[in-house]
Amino acid sequence: MGCHRPLCIRRRLRTHLRKTFQESIARMKSLNKKSTNLLASLLLSAGLLQATPILAEEAAKPVPQPQTLVTINGRNISDMEVLAFNALQGKQPANTREAQVKLLNQLINTTLIAQQGEKAGLEKLPNVKAAIDMARLQVLAEAQVNNYLSTHPVSEEEIKAAYEKKYSEENLQEYKVRHILVQTEDEAKKVIESLNKGADFAELAKAQSLDPSKENGGELGWISRQQVVKPFGDAMVKVAKGSYSKEPVQTPFGWHVIEIDDIRKQKAPPLEEVKAQLTNELRQRKLAEYITELRKSAKIELAGAEKPKKEVEAK
Repeated sequence: MGCHRPLCIRRRLRTHLRKTFQESIARMKSLNKKSTNLLASLLLSAGLLQATPILAEEAAKPVPQPQTLVTINGRNISDMEVLAFNALQGKQPANTREAQVKLLNQLINTTLIAQQGEKAGLEKLPNVKAAIDMARLQVLAEAQVNNYLSTHPVSEEEIKAAYEKKYSEENLQEYKVRHILVQTEDEAKKVIESLNKGADFAELAKAQSLDPSKENGGELGWISRQQVVKPFGDAMVKVAKGSYSKEPVQTPFGWHVIEIDDIRKQKAPPLEEVKAQLTNELRQRKLAEYITELRKSAKIELAGAEKPKKEVEAK
């Protein structure tokens, strides 16, 4: 007959948990990779995008069925839930027995507390319900982001075209730039008049520029056209080495006068060296276009007459 003493039962439970955890880790390893939150990165940027690369998960793979690890007051806890719980805490996969047991105990404790919250009816409180709803919404959105990118992968042709565009002859040029930023066009014209009369650009920048670069005489260092907003870049490439812009340049930041101290040509990196970065940039673009199309076809209604309706609809 089998041993039914408490010590024997605990040993069998530990053996069962260790074996099940090890099997689960092996089956779920591909689902446990830590990746950058695409949606959060997108929503941080104006117009949905910044230059920061955004990483997507690899193409969707068949998802294994969850296996129950433990039952708490009739509530089954699966291996997938343990891994999701671990990911929510921003931790690396629990690959040792000690870490696995610790993680499971943390989830057991959390579940027990949550069950008491359910008994108290806390999930019906408006703020708690809103938090639960938003957590669910976030998970679904991230899942759809990964689903969309796996069904709309970046092709080799797209990567090659992006490489040729990004590292074209024009975009390989780098400019050593100074600038003076002021609030109005008239102020910028007065700066240009002073330069025409022989004033020192760096001294004018220190005295009049609104940009923090004023402390360095307006120096921005070496930059390429792709690194700056379009109006600035378009004007910058037209200024000759050793000269300055003869007309004020308007950007969302204000009005600029631009000086080019030097020009040099970069060497294009090998495609393989920048392939991952280009792939991520293309994924960003695909996702931004997807969200734009969703917004176009969606019915978005803002409550209240004072809400910024046009600004929201234009995003």
